[in-house]
Amino acid sequence: MSLQDVPGQQLPRLADFEVVRLIGDGNHGRFYLARPPARLGIGDEYVAVKIFAGECTEDDYRRGARELRAFAAVESPYLATVYDAVLEDSFLYAMEYFSLGSLASPARPLERSEILRALEHAARAVDALHEAGLAHGDIKPANVMLTDSGAKLSDLGLARVFNEGAAMTGMAPETSVEYVDPTLLLGDPPSRATDLWGLGATMHRSLSGAGLYGEIPKHQPLLAIRKVQSTPPAIDSSLTDGERAIVARCLAPLGERYETAGELADAIGMLRA
Repeated sequence: MSLQDVPGQQLPRLADFEVVRLIGDGNHGRFYLARPPARLGIGDEYVAVKIFAGECTEDDYRRGARELRAFAAVESPYLATVYDAVLEDSFLYAMEYFSLGSLASPARPLERSEILRALEHAARAVDALHEAGLAHGDIKPANVMLTDSGAKLSDLGLARVFNEGAAMTGMAPETSVEYVDPTLLLGDPPSRATDLWGLGATMHRSLSGAGLYGEIPKHQPLLAIRKVQSTPPAIDSSLTDGERAIVARCLAPLGERYETAGELADAIGMLRA
């Protein structure tokens, strides 16, 4: 999420939330800063509300709400809190707001140790989801939200829920394809292994500032996907030996990656130590 205001942006009406401003664009929708309605009974002054682009059917809403309830039921201090889901013309949901931004756009420059801590926490969040039988499906720096004590993982990948049966090539914008396991582009479902790939790609970008595939064509999803499918991922030389080893294992062929995201989190923790 970007924490930049967009001048002149007309604010929409989002159920009974008091919309303050646009936070930024995410996959298949937009995030808004809003004040929560009293009916939610929460103490937070602000929440982040995501509204998905396009119309949403009753079936879409039921599937999306079911996924969010499952996400919200997982007990982990490293997962963002989801407060509400609403169906109007489109599907929207509210979660806690992170004023410090994300690994993609932090509110201030981060020390390397802070980046590693945020990555460790994201891996622990993914491990909790996996132990609950869920795959995140959309891991990237923009979904690793920063807190005073580290990070929380947000924005469960709901695009696949609203597009049952659709190929990943129809759901992954060019801004996210760098973090997508190539097997997903071939039609495989999100899994423990594909989330590990996403964590490795997120670690690589967050620590090096470089992509695994070099420059990816912007605003041209098919060309971006073609670039990823035809270019072997390359680990940037700015990473330390320990960081390179972790990223390489996340990107290894199926069966050679970490057994669990918890094991990955421990490896990142050892780097921090």
